Amino acid sequence: MNQFTASLWGDEAFAAVLAQKSYWQIILGVAKDTSPPLFYLSLHTWMKFFGINEIAIRAHSFLYFLLTVVVVYLIGKKLFDKKTGIIAALLAFFNPFLFQYGFEGRMYSILAFYCILSMYCFLTKRKVPYILATAAALYSHHFAIFIVAVQLFLSLPNLRKNFYKTIQPFLYVALLYLPWFYPLYYQTSLVQSGFWLGKPGIKELYHLLRNFLIGSFKHHFQTKIFAVSLFSLALRRWRRKDFSLVVWFGLPIFLTFAISHLKESIFFDRYMLFIIPALIIILASQRRRLSYPLLVLLIFGLAVMDFNYFVHPIKRPFRELANFVKQIKEPGDYLINWSGSAHHLFESKYYQLEAPLYYPTGEPPFFIGTALMNKNDIIKGLPQKERIGVITSDSPESVYLPHFQLEKTYYFDDLKFIWFTKKH
Repeated sequence: MNQFTASLWGDEAFAAVLAQKSYWQIILGVAKDTSPPLFYLSLHTWMKFFGINEIAIRAHSFLYFLLTVVVVYLIGKKLFDKKTGIIAALLAFFNPFLFQYGFEGRMYSILAFYCILSMYCFLTKRKVPYILATAAALYSHHFAIFIVAVQLFLSLPNLRKNFYKTIQPFLYVALLYLPWFYPLYYQTSLVQSGFWLGKPGIKELYHLLRNFLIGSFKHHFQTKIFAVSLFSLALRRWRRKDFSLVVWFGLPIFLTFAISHLKESIFFDRYMLFIIPALIIILASQRRRLSYPLLVLLIFGLAVMDFNYFVHPIKRPFRELANFVKQIKEPGDYLINWSGSAHHLFESKYYQLEAPLYYPTGEPPFFIGTALMNKNDIIKGLPQKERIGVITSDSPESVYLPHFQLEKTYYFDDLKFIWFTKKH
């Protein structure tokens, strides 16, 4: 078992189910959710050639991750030298946060790639590639707007000299993004109606820096690697030419932090992973003699952490649960997903278990994937069956079905499958 073969979790399963629909159905479906469509369209095309299994889905994201590493090399080489580019590429490949989301069947790798490609084209003044890459970034994730904000900020001195020539590429990007303006307005109104993210504080800023340097998954010498990273940054020679990298890293953090306090909270580290290359290139450049052994130690430590993560998947084993349920389910049994702290409707769909979401009161919030749910995916009442199987990651004691009693619970790590029988 590894990160390619682990079971899909909820958001990945949502993406896989949506990507199996037609191009037009994908666009219509994602327009009712909270993200643009490019990732799902790209995954749909990929699936046509490579299939819909877990390996194919993760390989799609991993390819974008590898392309991101290549562009990091090009930026490091452009801004400094070839040696910096090589060190930056190694740090990018072994960066635990980028590495982790390089195996995620979601839009994070495609967001990182197109944002970083946009920055490369911006820094090298390649107008047409810049327009196309930036439009692709915006169609990958709404947070790509912050890379545009970085570029606009860096363009301010040129605006005074030649306003039209400087602003022209941004206008073309806006023109290409124009078809998504109305869905964007609708999706923004959804988020303003209430989202699940809390307002960030100093603690969240610290965790963001830590996660971007050494990742969010745990390892016994993680703290030591973090100390090496900070020491390497402290040793670095700082010069005026670093300004663009500092803005690239700092401005999106500042803007999302401010928006989260002034309006609805949007501060979330994985949405900003496209700023990690700026921090990596800062680490890799302007080295002192003492920096080299530290960077070697850092790369080695990150590689060990990544290998440990790769061979120890942490995603819930839903495939094993689904296979088990298919074997023991008898005619007349009914399956449901319990709407507790999380639900597993889309994993059930992907692994071909018919198990609607039991939501007895109220309406489910949009951020649990309602855009992809149809009228048969949610039930308010329970059918008159002798036995109902419940899929949940909550404790068995928290699951309550009126007129039914708990019979037996099967455990799959923190996933549970519970049989309930009707009271007589």
